[in-house]
Amino acid sequence: MKRRRVNIESKGKKKNIFLLILKRVKISHLIFLAVLLAANSYAWFIYVNNVSNRLDVHVRAWRVDFEDDGQVVEEVNVEVDNAYPGMTNFTKSVIAHNYSDLPATASYKILYANIMGTEYYSQEGKADAGMNIIGTEPTSSELETMLTSNYPFTFGFNLSQTALVALTGSATYTVSLTWPYESGDDEEDTYWGVTAYDYKEDNPSEPSIKLRIKIYITQDNS
Repeated sequence: MKRRRVNIESKGKKKNIFLLILKRVKISHLIFLAVLLAANSYAWFIYVNNVSNRLDVHVRAWRVDFEDDGQVVEEVNVEVDNAYPGMTNFTKSVIAHNYSDLPATASYKILYANIMGTEYYSQEGKADAGMNIIGTEPTSSELETMLTSNYPFTFGFNLSQTALVALTGSATYTVSLTWPYESGDDEEDTYWGVTAYDYKEDNPSEPSIKLRIKIYITQDNS
């Protein structure tokens, strides 16, 4: 009987303590604690989910190099030191290597040409240099047509291929210049022959012809 009375008294004390705690703890505190626990659980779920997602993502590498005589370059700079009728044929090549995980597409734009002191900027060239475009400038395509059609010397612009497969794809971009001793137009041959000679005499340290060309490589996500 005595042991039972002790148990009853113990239970009564615990009940009184619990009621005392309930009196001192406001309902708003309990609600706040519940919301806080729920928010922390949700935040942990989001964190774990994000970490899991990041672990599943494969970041694809993107690297394309342009090589000019073994040196990595950013664009094609062509300089013909001394152009004249009957000169040795000139060629310059740059190789684009696709080391990326994705296939790529190659193209090019002629940005600038200096033909014996006369400068030409294409619209793309002015945009690349941050210059104002007036609207009378030729496009890259029009500048290429002018260079291949308006002189007794002949330019050649050739991109070996436009599709570069992933990891191992490459393309060779070649610029050539030929100036036969006689083009078949005596007047043109004489005029440009004299112009080339006079320009080199007046500017011995300057190349007769300068070109600036940019090769564009874009990801092929197809």
